[in-house]
Amino acid sequence: MALRLKLLGVLLLVGLVFISSNEGAHKFYISKSIIEFNPRSQQFEITCKLFTDDLELAVEQANGKAMRLGTTEELPESDAWIEAYMKHHFRFAMDGIDMEWRWVGKEVENDLTYCYMELYRKPDFSALTLTNDLLVSQFPEQQNIVDLTMMGSTQTLVFYKDRTQQTFRR
Repeated sequence: MALRLKLLGVLLLVGLVFISSNEGAHKFYISKSIIEFNPRSQQFEITCKLFTDDLELAVEQANGKAMRLGTTEELPESDAWIEAYMKHHFRFAMDGIDMEWRWVGKEVENDLTYCYMELYRKPDFSALTLTNDLLVSQFPEQQNIVDLTMMGSTQTLVFYKDRTQQTFRR
């Protein structure tokens, strides 16, 4: 009986240590963007996939209002605020010339927000430089993965706090 109580006590202690160590489990800070050239429309189609709560935090810090993305209480200004945030933190230059993308819109699906943009430009460049510091101010461990797909090949770059500007080369 004493052995059973001792064993039960040890198991409870191990269980409590396990629970308390998982309580502060670290969240992943990551985004995924796809830049894909559409030969039919002769434009780059861009999709950025971000965690909704992280995006809300970043945009709300700039605007001081809760957007409540994906709910019936979502503020009508949310799209414009997200577009402004994205224009500041996700920028392109082709062969050294700044390029402006066009905002298409966003979709909220569960805990993810998909932001859609277009860049009208033929793929006749040698260097596409991207500045991507999305969410880095809020989360220093943020990693932003970007795939560029065109003419049947894909290149991938990973952006983070100390490396927010990189170049895709053809």
